[in-house]
Amino acid sequence: MASENVKEEALKEFNIEELLKRQAMLDKKFDEKKTINARTAKGIQVALITEIGELIQELKSEWNYWKNSTEKFNKSKVLEELSDVLHFYLSYINARDEETRGRTVPFLDEALVEYNREVLSVKSLEDILITLSDFRILNENKVLGGILAISEYVGVTEEGFLQVHHEKWLKNMNERTKESY
Repeated sequence: MASENVKEEALKEFNIEELLKRQAMLDKKFDEKKTINARTAKGIQVALITEIGELIQELKSEWNYWKNSTEKFNKSKVLEELSDVLHFYLSYINARDEETRGRTVPFLDEALVEYNREVLSVKSLEDILITLSDFRILNENKVLGGILAISEYVGVTEEGFLQVHHEKWLKNMNERTKESY
C-alpha cells in the first residue's frame, strides 16, 4: 500500500482471508500512530466487548422487555456498530493467530460461517447477541455467522453489510489513523 489514501474495492461476498488481511493493514497503521496506549491482545478484547455493548444498545428496541418507550432501531447506526464489532473481532483473530503461530486462521471457513449464519438466523436476536458476547469460547465461524445473521436481521444483505464495513475500513485507514484523531 504505497498510496496514502487506500481505495481497494468492497468485497461482494464474505472472504475471511481478505478481511483478515485488510484488518491487519489497518492494525499496522494504528500501531504506527503515536498514541497514549499501545494496542494489546487484552485491549482488543476490551474494545470488542465495548463495541458489542454499543451494538446491543442500538438494538435495544428489539430485546428490551421492561420498557415501552424505546425507539425503533436505526439501521445505519446498527450497521456501523456491527462493522466495528467485525473490525475488532478480526483484530482479535489476527492477534490470537500471532500468539498461536498460525494455528487459528486455518479453522476459518466461509462455508461454516454461512452455515452458522443460517442456523443463527432462525434463532432470536437475543441468542445471536449472546453468541457474539461469547467470542472467547465459541469458534470463529459461529461468531462471524452471528455477525452476518444480525445484518440479515436488520434487513441488509451480506454484500450490503460488506459495503458498509468497507466504507468504515476506508474511513479508519484514511482518517482515524492520523495523529490528530
